[in-house]
Parts: sequence; structure tokens; C-alpha cells
Amino acid sequence: MIQTNQAIKFTGEQQASLVQCDWEPLPLAADEIIGRTIVSLISNGSEMGAYMDYSGGMKYPVETGYAAILEVLEVGEAVTNVGKGEHVLALSPHQAYSRVKFSDYIPVPAGMKPEHAVIGRFPAVSMTSMIHSRIRPTESVMVTGLGVVGLMCAQVMQHCGYEVYAFDPNEGRRATARSCGLRHVYASPDEVPGLKGTAGLAMDCSGREEAVYSLITNLRKGGDLYLIGVPWYRSTEKFAHELLRSIFYGFIQVNSGFEWSLPRHSSEFHPNSSHGSIRKAMEWIRDGLIQVENIYDIYAPSACGEVYAGIADGTLKKTCVIFDWSLV
Repeated sequence: MIQTNQAIKFTGEQQASLVQCDWEPLPLAADEIIGRTIVSLISNGSEMGAYMDYSGGMKYPVETGYAAILEVLEVGEAVTNVGKGEHVLALSPHQAYSRVKFSDYIPVPAGMKPEHAVIGRFPAVSMTSMIHSRIRPTESVMVTGLGVVGLMCAQVMQHCGYEVYAFDPNEGRRATARSCGLRHVYASPDEVPGLKGTAGLAMDCSGREEAVYSLITNLRKGGDLYLIGVPWYRSTEKFAHELLRSIFYGFIQVNSGFEWSLPRHSSEFHPNSSHGSIRKAMEWIRDGLIQVENIYDIYAPSACGEVYAGIADGTLKKTCVIFDWSLV
């Protein structure tokens, strides 16, 4: 019987701690499972928003995290797709135990390493934009920002037949992208003058205005721009006029890259879904079609304070960080 839980929480601005928290001993609902967390993965972009309080007015403490691999401990009587001891990917926070409804987890393909399966959460972020886009393979696509979301985005697009050009000013991130098999990796589009005016699709995963400006000037007429990275704060002094003029005369369609514009689950007339994207992404990782080896570091949850500080100040070298809950 679970008596107490442990969770990583933001206890103040730029403060993260592993804390004890209550576990409510409620009867297990028919459509629920209870799982023990094996690993959980930090979302550098989304979690930094709360950690740094970019928007102002954040009320602490704050629960954080939304990608975890759970080992199933108990199953409700209506649950038929997983059993005790099996693994699921859940949209759960960084905590030792989670209670999850049938509709909120995805079974992990047999034989996958938990630390690989949990990364399957992140290709799905940009797959929403790819599914919505009017631009089809084999056109050129530009991806800016090679954090975990951008790195997964570029690999997914290349696997699906697009000619992918990936950009990031950080040389370490560019080296990681090349090691994952991306063929065209540069610091900025200025290094590829032949691309100007030919790319059909641009996907910004950085959330930075300067990246969006660089993409707009390289799209062909009638191209698509998807804003996937959250623009947490202003990063330039430029006026909007240049951007609006480029959009207007370039006949550019600008779209939100909001992941949840797809339904969570498929239906008869809506076959694409967020859970479907996560499921497919895990399969591609399992089959080696998306590379994830050597893109992450593993830490104990008790090290969360130094981990989030390292992400904030840019001292962590790997693309993403995984917490290993067996160390709790």
C-alpha cells in the first residue's frame, strides 16, 4: 500500500526541490491504473516558463512535468490493454507514483528502454503541425531551434520524406543533430543562400523572434510557417512591420503549432490524434528511425535543483535530461 509520494516541484522562482507529498488512498476506479515512475523527462521549454516565471505572477509551489514511463502496479477492472508489471507512457508530472485514467496513457512497445520510450512524448509536439500543413514531401522544410522538440521535429520530417534544413546557433546542438543523422545542419539560414525563396515549410521550435524573421525571408511564396516554440519573452528590438510586410507579399500562411489542436484520441472521421502521434513516435524510436542515443543525461530526482539551474544558465550539455526514479 502506498502511504506517501515524492514529487519535484518548483517551490519558488528558480527553485526546484524533491518534496514529500500526500498520496490519497482512494479506491481504484474501474478505468484507472496506479503506476510507479521509472523515468520522467524534462521539457526544457514548457518547464522553464514556470521555473523562470517569464509571464510573472506565478503562484508557487508548482507541480511540473508531463512525460513519464510508469510500471503498472494496479489496474482497474475495466482496463484491458495493460497488466501489472507492464510499462506505459503517461502525461504525468515528475513524481514517484501516479494514478492515471485509461484515456491518459499509452502502452510502451515491448522491449523498449524506458529512457528511450519517454522521449516518444516529444516528436508528437511537432507532428501536429506536420499533419495540419498543406506542404507535402518532398519539399524543403526549415526547422529552427534544436532542443529536444526541434531535434525530434527535424528527424520526423526527414523520416517522412521532406528535405530538412535544421538551424541552431549552438554548436553542441548542431553536433548532436548531425550525430542523429540529420544531413543539413547549420547555425542559420544565411549559411545556405541557395535555400532562399525555395522552402515550402518553416517550423520554429525556438520561440525566438529572430528565428522567425530568418525563416520568413527564406520561404517560397505561399509557404507555411508554424510557430511551435512558445515565445516566452521578447528577445529583439525589431518592429513588426518588416515581419508583416514579408508575410503579406509572400502569401505566407502563419499557424500556431499548438500541439493540442489535434484531439487526444482518434475517431472514425478524425484518424490523427495526439496519442496516435506519441504511439507512432515510440515505434519509430524503437525501430531506429528516430535516433535518441546519447542525446540525454540521467540524474537522480534529488538533483533537480542543480538540473533546472543548469538548464536555465545553459551549462548542461546534452539536449535533454531524464530523471531516474529508481534512485529515490
